[in-house]
Amino acid sequence: MFGGSLDVQVREVTATRKEYETSLEQAVPGGIKIEGDSIFVTKGEVQIRIDIAPMPDLVIALIRLSRLQATWTFLAGSETAKAKLVEHMDWSMKRGGG
Repeated sequence: MFGGSLDVQVREVTATRKEYETSLEQAVPGGIKIEGDSIFVTKGEVQIRIDIAPMPDLVIALIRLSRLQATWTFLAGSETAKAKLVEHMDWSMKRGGG
């Protein structure tokens, strides 16, 4: 599904920090621990550290969207379990749009 190993993923996220944290908590209820600019996700055998850094807002005409860089570092779990969790989180955190 992902081709290769899931060790580190760098993602650009169009959300405020609070929106991102809330989405993670909804995707993995009870599995989120926030420590400063790092968010730890634990579900089953999989552990992920997500480091958050602000990015400049995305501006399209009169629309201004907050952005974050989210660096996902996989700390534990089999490749299959990691891929399943990423797929689950991606679907759970999907928002509407065009």
